[in-house]
Amino acid sequence: MASKASPSSRLVFCLLISAAILRPGLGWYTVNSAYGDTIIMPCRLDVPQNLMFGKWKYEKPDGSPVFIAFRSSTKKSVQYDDVPEYKDRLSLSENYTLSISNAKISDEKRFVCMLVTEDNVFEAPTVVKVFSK
Repeated sequence: MASKASPSSRLVFCLLISAAILRPGLGWYTVNSAYGDTIIMPCRLDVPQNLMFGKWKYEKPDGSPVFIAFRSSTKKSVQYDDVPEYKDRLSLSENYTLSISNAKISDEKRFVCMLVTEDNVFEAPTVVKVFSK
């Protein structure tokens, strides 16, 4: 005859499964690139009709944001923030795809595409992994 699991052991099992599923990076969109190649990150959001602008940021290990690129929906102009490690390496397309040339190991970060309307901010995270050739 099989024994039934106690409620506390079922709770521990559920917590362990939840921790594995909700672990940072798991389930997020990941882009892989070889060292020296161009990293291409689609925004992965539907562009809303009332879009004001799109922006990309990455997150430091402490969670604080560093903004790196901005595109106005009306002016169609692109601005790159003054982030020395990305100087002359960024390109932001009309569909808000961000490209980073000359991939480096230090580019392994969590990047976030942000599309901003008057009423809302939509975000889509992307984890970048860079491998040696």
